[in-house]
Amino acid sequence: MADLPGEARLVELEDGGVLNVVELGSQKSYPLVLLHGGPGLDHHEFRPWLDPLADMGFRLLYVDERGQGGSPRVDPASLTLQVFAHDIDRLARALGLEAYGVLGHSFGAFIALSHALERGTADQYVISSGAASTAALMADVERAIETFEPAYLRDQIRRSWAEEPRLKTVEQAREVSAAQMPFHFWEMGDAYSRYTQSDDVVYAPEVLAHFAANGYGNFEWLDHLRWISKPMLVMTGRGDRVCTVERSEEIHREVEGSELVIVEKAAHMTFVEQPKVYFDAVRKFFIRQGAIPDPNAPPPG
Repeated sequence: MADLPGEARLVELEDGGVLNVVELGSQKSYPLVLLHGGPGLDHHEFRPWLDPLADMGFRLLYVDERGQGGSPRVDPASLTLQVFAHDIDRLARALGLEAYGVLGHSFGAFIALSHALERGTADQYVISSGAASTAALMADVERAIETFEPAYLRDQIRRSWAEEPRLKTVEQAREVSAAQMPFHFWEMGDAYSRYTQSDDVVYAPEVLAHFAANGYGNFEWLDHLRWISKPMLVMTGRGDRVCTVERSEEIHREVEGSELVIVEKAAHMTFVEQPKVYFDAVRKFFIRQGAIPDPNAPPPG
């Protein structure tokens, strides 16, 4: 069957919701639902950075989460992590997906973890720069700001976090994102420059403001993760200041059989900073699960 074109389309869900979805790869390939971070961002956080996965056996489903990006706007007060997680099931039914994986990054990882914990209908999960406790996460952020280098950026980064609950305009959201971005990279080198020079994100400032004012979901799941039974890959950057190595190690310890990959010389934006390491980890995980073929396996017979 033909390759999917990478063009956006609106998918109607059974509850009346609508999600903007971009599909890339082959219709014969294994569906991988991609959940962007934020909140208040969209699938452009991932593109074109994750596009090479479409040549590695995946049918990529870039999703603009409800109320964000190209998805129709909704009342932010109607949005919760559980609503976003339920949308994964609704989307799978709308697209007729029988088997699929979920990869969530940052806030998208919170959604993926919520889905794995409360629904568990995906076949595999990738928790990319995630956490199981908002209290621990915010304490980590505060500590990291105090020691961030270069020191002259500390006040700028601190203000960017403090301004999130007050955002009203797209321009304000863009300015906060730009001010905060040095905090999310290992260093302000080539990867940082490439990423910050291509800002195609369609911001939803009202969604970020809502979640920032309400503890980014206020979840404390650490004592419940042992109930997750699906295969899980947990990934983070060695220098991640938001979703730290310690938070990923906690998830890995609690989810039986999970795999942990710590990406060296990377912070929060692992797939931009160390794409080869990131892709290899994701590809090999899904090969071990039998979801995608191993190109190095000997031919049958």
